[in-house]
Amino acid sequence: MGPVDKGAHRQIRRVLDQSWGIHGRVASREQIQIQLSFPHMKHWVDLFMGWWEYAIRSWRKRAPDDAVLTFLCELGPPEYAITGADGYELSDRWAEALWMKDAIRALWARIEAEG
Repeated sequence: MGPVDKGAHRQIRRVLDQSWGIHGRVASREQIQIQLSFPHMKHWVDLFMGWWEYAIRSWRKRAPDDAVLTFLCELGPPEYAITGADGYELSDRWAEALWMKDAIRALWARIEAEG
């Protein structure tokens, strides 16, 4: 279900404003992890990318110039990832982790280019 209400966004931002690292995974209201590559999950991916952007911007305001922000792509294997009846993951989690890495690096570069 969506969209996420303004109160939930405020609560997330409150946490992000105190965060010094990010564990990157995307969840829905029903699932602890979703498949990033499934088109019908795009709105969840977009939501988390927005939260990560907020987190990076907040961290950059608070962190010393020589600080390092850790972003961990946290896409777990079975039993953590959703699997089909055959026991195999429903998507290529390694490919999704690489996509996430590239998306976060591109986000970081865009924020950095803004100054």
